[in-house]
Amino acid sequence: MSSLPPDLQSLRDQIDAADRAGAALAASVTEEQFHWRPFDGRGWSIAQCLEHLALMNKHYAAAVRTGVEDARRRSLRRMGPGRSTFFGRRFIQSMEPPVTMKLKAPAIGRTPENKPRGEIVRAYHEAHDVIRQLMADAADVDLTRATFQNPFIRIIRMRVVTGLGVLAAHDRRHLWQAERVKLAPGYPPAAGSVVGTTPL
Repeated sequence: MSSLPPDLQSLRDQIDAADRAGAALAASVTEEQFHWRPFDGRGWSIAQCLEHLALMNKHYAAAVRTGVEDARRRSLRRMGPGRSTFFGRRFIQSMEPPVTMKLKAPAIGRTPENKPRGEIVRAYHEAHDVIRQLMADAADVDLTRATFQNPFIRIIRMRVVTGLGVLAAHDRRHLWQAERVKLAPGYPPAAGSVVGTTPL
C-alpha cells in the first residue's frame, strides 16, 4: 500500500485506533454485558453503539466519496493538507467525547437489537475498511476544495477533509458511550464474579 500524505495518515491512524478499540471492547465483555441496555432499557448497549458506527460509517463514507469523485472529475488535484473551515472544525469538535449534547440518531443509524456479537464486530471492521479505502482514493485530490452534500442535513455542503474528520470523531464519541455502559447502575457482573463482598 502506498503511503498517505501526513494529514490523511493522521486520520487513518485515528480510524485504526478506533477499529482496535471497538474490537477489544467487544472481546472484553460477556454476551450478556455486550447486549445489556442501561437506564432500564432506554440507553444503548455496547452492541448497539458498535452497530450504529458500522451503519453510519458506511453511509457517511459513501457521501464523502461523492465529493472525492467529483473533485477528480473536476481535476482538483492535491495542493497541500486539507483544511476545514472554522464551522467545520467546530462541527468536528461537537462530535468529540465527553458528550455534552445528545443528538438524535438518523433513522439509518437506529440499530436493531440482539444481532450476534461476531456479526456486529465483522460489520464494524468492514465499515472501517471502507473508510480506509476512501482515504487511499482521496490521497491525490484537493480535500479543501472537494465538497459533498451532508447526507443528513441536505442543505449543507461540507469539505471532504471535514467529513473525514467527522468520521474519526464520531467513532470516538460512540466508543466513549459504549465504555460508559460498563459504569451504569445494574451493569451485569462477569460470570463467576462475586458482587458486594469486601476485599481482604
